[in-house]
Amino acid sequence: MTSVHKLVSLDEALGEVRNGSSVALGGWIFNSQPMALVRQLIRNGATDLDLIPAPGSIAPDLLIGAGRARSTVCVFLSFEQYGLAPHFRRAAETGALKVHEMDGPGIAGGLRAALCDLPYMPIPDLATDLPKVNPEHYRPLPTPPGERRLLAVPPIRPDLCLIHAQQADEHGNVQFLGAPFFDVMLAQASRRVVVSVDRIVSSEKIRRCNHFTKLPANMVHAVVEVPHGAHPTSSAGLYRADDAHLKEYVKASAAPERFSAYLARYVESPVNNGAYLDTLGAARLAGLVLSQTRT
Repeated sequence: MTSVHKLVSLDEALGEVRNGSSVALGGWIFNSQPMALVRQLIRNGATDLDLIPAPGSIAPDLLIGAGRARSTVCVFLSFEQYGLAPHFRRAAETGALKVHEMDGPGIAGGLRAALCDLPYMPIPDLATDLPKVNPEHYRPLPTPPGERRLLAVPPIRPDLCLIHAQQADEHGNVQFLGAPFFDVMLAQASRRVVVSVDRIVSSEKIRRCNHFTKLPANMVHAVVEVPHGAHPTSSAGLYRADDAHLKEYVKASAAPERFSAYLARYVESPVNNGAYLDTLGAARLAGLVLSQTRT
């Protein structure tokens, strides 16, 4: 059987994203956010997106700040030591963004219901106010007296899943050199999966280190090679998060005119990932690089 080559450009990978799509975002806070994919999604003009991020930071916040999101289902978005996610907070407070509050078990339960093709997934009732705050996603299940109370969570099935990993082959066998976080579950539950990787490696290398493969080719629709594709967040074993850039983003987000300038410099003007990296400069990128792994 002939293997399908799934290596495409950024524009090809995201060229057909429709307005109103639900988009899952992988990574975790300042780790492996699919930033190159998010920047391209903004350039392509898709709007009214329903975001389904794992606990994230700049990736969903940038989409919200750029006016591309209408809602989000999330546990939390945070900039940790740099404070709250600025655009998420502002949009949530003003009502510009519809926020479906969920907890970890709820998100995981919804994704599991989707990947198992079930009408709902039971999860423990942790006695929070979430069933009152978000009745769309939490429905009490009948339970016998004395038994643990359960909630039914409906499927969470994203139209598109954007993930960043460290390496893949041209057929779409994706390897994570660190923790995959929620990425595998997000991919399994999604209708279409696009993965950016820092480097393309040979299928022979993939087979030799197959324990790193968390997303096999049959789960991946397109793979894009974008060195430093998670910048300004980190990519396990390859480079650290760019603290200076994260600070710059938070500072720019304080005023509309400053954020417009940020978008123009880092998102709208660079026509591709190479141009984005040129904006940052080789010396800055070299300062983030970790010692090279042998894989």
